[in-house]
Amino acid sequence: MSPAFVKPVIFISYSHKDEPELAAEGEIHWLTDIQSYLAPAANGIFDLWNDEEIAGGADWEEQIKTKLASCDICILFLSRHSLASKYVIEVEIEAIRQRQRLGQSVQIYPIVLSPFPRSAIPSSLLALNLRPRLDKPLSGLSRHERGVEISKIADEIVGILGATATSIVPLKPGPLTQPFCVHITRLPETGYERLVGREAELKCLNAAWADAKTNIVSLVAEGGAGKSALVNDWLKRLQADNYGGAEAVLGWSFYSQGTKERATSADEFLNWALDKLGITLATTSASTKAEAIAEAMMRRRVLLLLDGAEPLQHGPSPQLGQLKDFGLRALLRRFATTPPGASHGLVVLTSRLAVKDIARWRDGPAPVVNVERLSDQSGAALLRDNGVWGTDKELNAAASDFEGHPLALDLLASFLKETQTGDVRRRDHIRGYFADPNNPRHDHAKRVMESIEKDWLSGQPVLSEIMYIISLFDRPASESCLNTLRAKPTILGLTNSIVGLSDDEWNRAVFRLRTVRLIAPIDPSSPGALDAHPLVRDWFAERLEKHNRKAWRSAHGRLLEYLRDNTWESDEPTLEELGPLYQAVVHGCHAGRHSEALAQVYRARICRRRIDNSLEFYSQHALGAFSSDLAAMSRFFEKPYEVPLSTLNRPDQAGVLSLAASCLRAQGRLTEALAAQRGSIKRAQEPAPRSSAKPQRPLQNFATGFAGLSEIELALGEIGPAIVSAAEGVKYADLTGLKGDMINKRMTLANAMDAAGKSEKADALAAEATILQKEFQPEYGVLHSISGYFYCNLLLGRGDWRGAFDHVARMREGRNEKGHTVPTALGLLAECRAHLGLALNQYWCTAAGISYDEALSSYARFDKTVEELRSTNHALHIPRGLLARASFRRSVGDWDGGARDLDEVEEVAEPGSMRLFLCDMALERVRLALAKIEAFSPLKRLIDDSPLKPQPPDKTGRNCLHEEAARQLEIAAGYVKTCGYHRRDEELTELQGALRGEHTFASLPPRV
Repeated sequence: MSPAFVKPVIFISYSHKDEPELAAEGEIHWLTDIQSYLAPAANGIFDLWNDEEIAGGADWEEQIKTKLASCDICILFLSRHSLASKYVIEVEIEAIRQRQRLGQSVQIYPIVLSPFPRSAIPSSLLALNLRPRLDKPLSGLSRHERGVEISKIADEIVGILGATATSIVPLKPGPLTQPFCVHITRLPETGYERLVGREAELKCLNAAWADAKTNIVSLVAEGGAGKSALVNDWLKRLQADNYGGAEAVLGWSFYSQGTKERATSADEFLNWALDKLGITLATTSASTKAEAIAEAMMRRRVLLLLDGAEPLQHGPSPQLGQLKDFGLRALLRRFATTPPGASHGLVVLTSRLAVKDIARWRDGPAPVVNVERLSDQSGAALLRDNGVWGTDKELNAAASDFEGHPLALDLLASFLKETQTGDVRRRDHIRGYFADPNNPRHDHAKRVMESIEKDWLSGQPVLSEIMYIISLFDRPASESCLNTLRAKPTILGLTNSIVGLSDDEWNRAVFRLRTVRLIAPIDPSSPGALDAHPLVRDWFAERLEKHNRKAWRSAHGRLLEYLRDNTWESDEPTLEELGPLYQAVVHGCHAGRHSEALAQVYRARICRRRIDNSLEFYSQHALGAFSSDLAAMSRFFEKPYEVPLSTLNRPDQAGVLSLAASCLRAQGRLTEALAAQRGSIKRAQEPAPRSSAKPQRPLQNFATGFAGLSEIELALGEIGPAIVSAAEGVKYADLTGLKGDMINKRMTLANAMDAAGKSEKADALAAEATILQKEFQPEYGVLHSISGYFYCNLLLGRGDWRGAFDHVARMREGRNEKGHTVPTALGLLAECRAHLGLALNQYWCTAAGISYDEALSSYARFDKTVEELRSTNHALHIPRGLLARASFRRSVGDWDGGARDLDEVEEVAEPGSMRLFLCDMALERVRLALAKIEAFSPLKRLIDDSPLKPQPPDKTGRNCLHEEAARQLEIAAGYVKTCGYHRRDEELTELQGALRGEHTFASLPPRV
């Protein structure tokens, strides 16, 4: 007989004051309104229950307690009414908490209806992930926006209950019996008899998975230390326990995209993770994708395993261990700051380097576990498990000779079994150890590989050739690519023995190599693919390239042609569809066919060309794949991203430098972008070939190049050089005679001049640009696009809210920017800042002829502004939106929200040394501290119906805030002095006076 099935139950906990029988005009019936969205989403799959379901005459309290004891989710309507209800908090919510303490599977889902004092909510509820956020209650949204938000909530609840499944789940309190989603085939396969010597690390992983306070655990060790084997063994143990109640188990190896430092990005991973978690986003923003994944893991019991992150990290340099990929950094930093929660997930990350970006949480939610060398006893056990014999003393000595390096010991066991009958004493056939300070202990594996090649593989050409063709790949070698290399004609010195080999003979050879652990165990998801440990693969690659360079290049050339000619893209290809083309670029460069790979694959197929033959940059603009493009560009450099390959012609050298600079700038890696941009200009200035045509294009390129250089220098705080570069941009723009360029480059120079405090020169340049604009487009007549934003920025900096407001309105006339473009996002930002300034200054608001309500209606657009800036995938612009939103949040008393925005500014700006944004961040932190000291939130009354006003802190609190303000003011003053950032002189003086008590913060003019 089949088991009984019942529908999951949703219990709605609310205050009747939020569902009045006689509502005033415009007042919302919250229960009715939200149920109207949940009911169709339920679609008969789950039951919605609230106390209105109780029949007349029934024991209402008993029915409530029965439903509380059996519901799967308790939706809690949060308002000042529900938080004041003892029955809601002390009876209903406490009953759910008690079930959770007993280990039962029930979730509280809080929905913020309207504003309430933060102090009114119990800390246990405040720790939960609120929907929507505390600073953005449903009551503050327009009717349409509220509907959109509640629809999202309904979809999320359906997802939590698994209501999209075709069958109804059985009602069974307690943890899930199986995860709904297990995707770990992306993790590398590791072959071993049993895991030895890792009891402490396994204990740490178990503790992390059980600890609600641990968000990320990093397993750090050199290559070959057995990190992947450790994770795989832990997963096998978890599987026996149904993965410890995980809702989903996801595994990704960055080695599946390439092992070399220059070959990898997290773009594909972010798209994959969103898909597996069932998240749909209409954005190409890497940071938004990362935020969505982090938020999902905050409220869902998801185990995410990230294997081999080191290709995405900086190597030996002042940035050692820092992530180069903007998206992965955003995910890890966002999730590292997640407050403790019983239902949230865990990230297990392996790398050769600790991730510098999350180092500050090492002693808290993001601990680092150093995977140490195996003890002599454990190393001896590994050898014995793999067929090596000898006395305990001899085996212990062998483990010590190879310093407990698991990969070296594994290879040693294979070597001794195949050539020395497994006798541990015969290890003297292997040469001595050479220390490598950059890769400690790696030579242990290399010296065994040398003996394997010399004493075993040398007499087995089929096996040797298979290992060498695997070494051509920086990821698992697909079956189709392997077949291409096995096909005629023979690649002399590389495929002599495997061309014409039958499938049975091939499979027997592969099996033999798997037996001796030279290649990885079979991957069930791709049985025809072959892979090897990166150290093994790299060793054979170095040997092949050094001793048979012709065969090396010929093989890579064949792979280039195969991937180029057999990859099909749709009209709007995804990043996954373009993956083989990125791989073709790598093989083309290894083949020495750099120009061909650049022109025929990267430019023609990845960037794509328009009808006029200009580059569309499809991968960047449509997919936001700046990280993937940068990885491709790195292949065209001798020294990334400073010295291009000498085999490229001069225009191509300038081109790859310019492309790299653009990608680096978008990723926020400004120091590297600066070198690339300067190098691009330098090469473009070298004498052109006689055959050069179109004399205007080089001039226009110079104008654009110098303007781009100025923007990078300005963000880095090199204001003097930025002015010089911008002036060069103006000079070249004037030589072209193209008015559009002349306008844009003048506003770039005006922005740099204004940063230096040279406001009169900035205004003069803006006036020149305005005259040119009227000549250029008399029907339009005002500066627009990025030039328009720079002009509005000048006005906003002078407190001319009305002028900025009027200019934004005129910028919109006749313009129809489409997509997530930088001009669109910056235009929206200028509008929000102007409206905020108007709301803070009643005179200008009245003079502009708009009401407070009209000005305030744009506040919901601050979130949209930040999202638009993120969607441009330009890290250089994201801090602008965050700083503006932080000032808005400070003005309405959302001090925690403002602090989070400023933390994110630091997160984006600090790795790239964006010193001007760091200065602005420090100044806003001063304003935030002073506002809290004075409990000053001038716009709070306009958006909050709560009669409570924020109270000033006590003496201890004031002293702490005063110390923080003084510290931040010193930081800002340092930036102003060292960078020459005199645009902030007046603000600095004002805040210094307020800190000294010469005037109140509330008396200062608004700064937006």
